[in-house]
Amino acid sequence: MNDSVECPICRMRCNDARHLGAKDVTEYDCPRCGNYSITHQAVLNIENSEMSKQDRAKVAAYLRERTLRGDLRIRILSQQFPDMEFDTPVATISEIIKDHFPRTVSERLDRALKNIHRLSEHLGDGIDLDLEIDGPVLFAEHKDSFDFIADTLQEAGWVKLNPVFGTHGIVLTARGLERIAELERNIVGKESKQAFVAMWFDSSLAKVWEDGFEKSCDAAGGYKALRMDLTEHNQKICDAIIAEIRKSRFVVADFTGHRGGVYFEAGYALGLGIPVIWTCREDELEKTHFDTRQYNHVVWKDEKDLFVKLKRRIEATISA
Repeated sequence: MNDSVECPICRMRCNDARHLGAKDVTEYDCPRCGNYSITHQAVLNIENSEMSKQDRAKVAAYLRERTLRGDLRIRILSQQFPDMEFDTPVATISEIIKDHFPRTVSERLDRALKNIHRLSEHLGDGIDLDLEIDGPVLFAEHKDSFDFIADTLQEAGWVKLNPVFGTHGIVLTARGLERIAELERNIVGKESKQAFVAMWFDSSLAKVWEDGFEKSCDAAGGYKALRMDLTEHNQKICDAIIAEIRKSRFVVADFTGHRGGVYFEAGYALGLGIPVIWTCREDELEKTHFDTRQYNHVVWKDEKDLFVKLKRRIEATISA
């Protein structure tokens, strides 16, 4: 490797870079972004688009979080290719920025706290976070947000800081560890291999269920898709739905047909902190309620299209 190789995302010198010639892909091990791969065309798109520092920081934060979690190395594409299969999770730059950076300050604080916990080797472990290298750990786009997140974590009583010359020596407190435990309890199905699918039970979607939802969940990580009308239970249906959502690793909410139950089930999962993946057949997308239009839906044409797109979204969204 040439020592002068720069990360195309953050422009920092990389620890390592390996070109996979046959696939026109380069794998990077970056001290700021972590481990990822990217196609040559995606790199050209970044260079030609004059990508902002803020957007670069958002992509770096997503990639660093995946690395700290121990997720599979993701491949960044110039665009999605519905008819192609990949042996690794894939995403585009625009998808990362739109779908995977925290939407709220509270989410940013919680995810930053989790990253700090992942870096801690033992109780009382002091971690040096440097803005230039570790801004992504705190989901910080610049120095102001880096300082704000660090200071707010301290004000919440979750960490103690010892700032020295721009470097934050940071230690998780007992309250911070309690917050981590609380977050882990709230993700009730985090070890589950079940995926709850909220959808219209119309017979016209039978093939979509079998070759789209069910097949993609299995292919993306061995998740077993569950649909309530195909499940045996002795409870009231609403109680059974709530119980199964709580046991699931994630929820796929498909708004084709615009059934009220799908909106309820997606909202309930969000309230529990369970990841929700939003889908809709393309001819029905304009009818979705304005409360959910802000979310980036997997828009599909048929079961084949759904399989490819949903598999990729699950791989990119759900921890390995």
